[in-house]
Amino acid sequence: MPQLDTSTFASQLFWLVICFLALYFILSYIALPKISKVLETREQTIEAKINKASLYREQAEDLLNEYEAILAKAREDAHLHYKSSASAISADVTLKQKDIIDKLSNRLHLAEQTLYRSRVEAGKEMGSIAEEIANLILDKLTGRSPRKKGA
Repeated sequence: MPQLDTSTFASQLFWLVICFLALYFILSYIALPKISKVLETREQTIEAKINKASLYREQAEDLLNEYEAILAKAREDAHLHYKSSASAISADVTLKQKDIIDKLSNRLHLAEQTLYRSRVEAGKEMGSIAEEIANLILDKLTGRSPRKKGA
């Protein structure tokens, strides 16, 4: 085996050092700077995106707080509008009920007056009707006509 031959150790060690140094310089001056640059760029991009996401999150929280405040104000306004509308409607209903009760009271009073007049008139006519009925009964029973008061 040629690798174990002691006469070629010096040349093998020489080429080993040359290859190692060449590889070392290639990696340290060409490959590693490119890799480092890519890693730094990647880290900066990630950091920028994290910062941007943080900013967006803060803006979203601010918008959410504004939305909740607007929603709370709208609910409060709606509640106040509901209360004012309910009290206005209640007052209107009470007024209309009072008006209807007054009208019905007036109609009832008029009906009572008409009924009273009818009773008075019926009472006045009752005597003459009773007299006529009595005369008719007397005429049917006895066959005589009754005498008239003025005759």
